[in-house]
Amino acid sequence: MKRPRCEKKGTVPHPATYGLTWDLLSGRVTKFFCGEHSKDVSRKPDHIAELIDYVEEPKAATEEE
Repeated sequence: MKRPRCEKKGTVPHPATYGLTWDLLSGRVTKFFCGEHSKDVSRKPDHIAELIDYVEEPKAATEEE
C-alpha cells in the first residue's frame, strides 16, 4: 500500500492526514483528505481518523530468492 493522497478533486496530489468515513445505505465509504480539505467536505462524516504516520514496509523475501 502506498501513502494515502488527498482525494480533493482539482488539486495537485499531496499527502492525506485524515480518513473520513460515512456509513451509507450501500455500505461504509472512506476517503482521505488533508487537514485543510477535510473541513470542506459536503456532508459531515460519521467517523474521522487522523493519520499519524506512515511506514512503508520492506518487501518480503520470496521462496525463489
